[in-house]
Amino acid sequence: MGTKSKNPFIFLIIYLLLLNLSLFAQTNIDSLINLAEKSEGKEKISLLIKLGYYLGSDNPAQAIKYLDEAISLSDKLNLKGRKADALFNKGVALWHLGNIPESENYYSQAKVIYEELKDTLSLIKLYNSEAINYSMRGRSDIALEIFLKSLDYANKINDRPTIFNTLFNIGIVFDNRGEFDKAIEHYNKSLQYADDKGSKALVENYLAEIYLTRKDLKKAEEFLNRAILDAEASGDINSQIWSYTNLGSLNFERGNLTEAEKNFNSALELSRKSEYKLDIIHSLTELGKFYFKTKRLKEAEKYLLEAFDIANQINSVQDLSNITNVLKDVYAELNNYKQAFEFLKLNKQYSDTLQAINQNEKILEIETKYAVKQKEKEAQLLKNENELQKKVIETQKLIAIVVSVLGLFLVILIALLIRSRRKILAAQKDLIMKNEEIELSRKEIAAKNKELEILNSTKDKFFSIIAHDLRNPIAGFVSISDILETDYDRISDQEKKSLLSQMNNSSKNLIALLENLLTWARLSSNKIEVVRSKSKLSELIFSAVSPYEHWAKSKRVNLRIEIPEDKKIETDPFIFQTVVGNLINNAIKFSNSGDTVSVIAKLENGKIRLSVKDNGVGIPEHRLKNIFGFDNKKTTKGTMNESGTGLGLVLVKELSDKMNWQIEVHSQPQLGSEFILNIFDN
Repeated sequence: MGTKSKNPFIFLIIYLLLLNLSLFAQTNIDSLINLAEKSEGKEKISLLIKLGYYLGSDNPAQAIKYLDEAISLSDKLNLKGRKADALFNKGVALWHLGNIPESENYYSQAKVIYEELKDTLSLIKLYNSEAINYSMRGRSDIALEIFLKSLDYANKINDRPTIFNTLFNIGIVFDNRGEFDKAIEHYNKSLQYADDKGSKALVENYLAEIYLTRKDLKKAEEFLNRAILDAEASGDINSQIWSYTNLGSLNFERGNLTEAEKNFNSALELSRKSEYKLDIIHSLTELGKFYFKTKRLKEAEKYLLEAFDIANQINSVQDLSNITNVLKDVYAELNNYKQAFEFLKLNKQYSDTLQAINQNEKILEIETKYAVKQKEKEAQLLKNENELQKKVIETQKLIAIVVSVLGLFLVILIALLIRSRRKILAAQKDLIMKNEEIELSRKEIAAKNKELEILNSTKDKFFSIIAHDLRNPIAGFVSISDILETDYDRISDQEKKSLLSQMNNSSKNLIALLENLLTWARLSSNKIEVVRSKSKLSELIFSAVSPYEHWAKSKRVNLRIEIPEDKKIETDPFIFQTVVGNLINNAIKFSNSGDTVSVIAKLENGKIRLSVKDNGVGIPEHRLKNIFGFDNKKTTKGTMNESGTGLGLVLVKELSDKMNWQIEVHSQPQLGSEFILNIFDN
């Protein structure tokens, strides 16, 4: 079954421990809001910071609103300590929103004030927060350095809770690096400073996981039994859930399947009581994995689908990726290959989304490194200019001295002038060299600026498509679901079918949009490599047509395919199917009921002439000139009001150029369109 992985969710738990955060009832939150509205001055600032503190994880956007107000009031009253607390807690809220770079910016602002005020305890909490960010980015070396600095401060002031949290975090870093002996050492040290049962249960679970990984089941059971007792004594439901999940994994390893099932169900029952959605998702997922491993496939399907629905509600991409990875295997075992394929596609989408997020973080890191490099170069140039200026001043002083004693030391003056001239020439030569270095640096900076402009342009185009077109199908879902929820009993079955049909079309449009967006993003960042292989032309075209057959049938559009049966070509199958698929999608979209879309391939003069032709609405002449352009592109609705981004034809053009194919387009309004690919048969 495997143990619970040390992912960013675990760091979130430690983060909450670090801040000594206790869950606040909604009534208490409402009470704080009422008090803050009636208060003024220092009292109002304190209440606003408390609201930001308690809402930081559950409702970070609302927390930021209160903290911004606290920052503004602190500035007016010149309360530096209160301002630093508000800045720090805003960094925490931004962290929960996933905005790590902006979070670090507010940590830095708070750090300056804490250092000025010599607020050691607040600095320790801030250092630990910075270290957690580095750990999540994979920079465990920097994280360890900061944690050890925090531990030194905590030991100096003998703050036991902070010593516990820091030792525990150091243990987690070593645990994630696979250095289990060091992890065990720091976990055991942290237990000496754990003053409550809940903290002990948390550490004991981590120790149990290491021994499960090492297959030392006896030692793992010892720590799990202790963890369950401590968690129950403290009333800490999260630790109880985790303990029973780990105990289920232990019993599974031992072959005690009945006990393992009881343990996983106990964890699920507790997580449902806690109403914390991430705990429910993880418990459902672990139970689903258990039933999959024990070949109880229908039960596995039931719990994994519930986990999938909840993960969708909160848009937990990491969990969606994990769940769909198991669901595709469940449906494959059930011989339901259609569903297996659907979840395989979803799993790829979520994996690509995670990859895109990582890529965005890399772009931010490049921008930061570039800014630092530029500042270093500017400092070096300034230093060189100062040195040259000093040399010129020294030379001028020397000449003045020689001139003042000209009458008495004529011979000496001549010698000194010669010597001075040599120095001036050397300085001039040095200046020329420095100017050449400056010019070289300027060209490097210009090249970097150009590269960043391209990256920013690509990013802006990507976000503009998401902001404009991704909203429409999602808004359609929301609108239709509102109608079904509020008027379900009052609308007819026919209307319900119509609404479901609209949802189905929106979902297909959304999938097509996401696939094109991900392909275009990879293409824009040079992540698509051409991998050629020898394939039958007929198989490639049928693979490209297949995803659109159902849509064509539902729209009553006929598909006519004429391809040489035995012709093989050497090409990249993914690029070929993406290009042809987008052309077919475009043709069906603008065809009327009863129309025909023809896909015809012919061999002409050593090349393949592939035509995708429809007799639909056609394209006006003024739009043909920029049909493959991206800037200021306005999309056209299909014959059944199908929406689109216009990105499909952009992909067709860019991928065709990548393969050195020639593309033609011929069209007349109301007479249809024909797109022709000229593929040179190498």
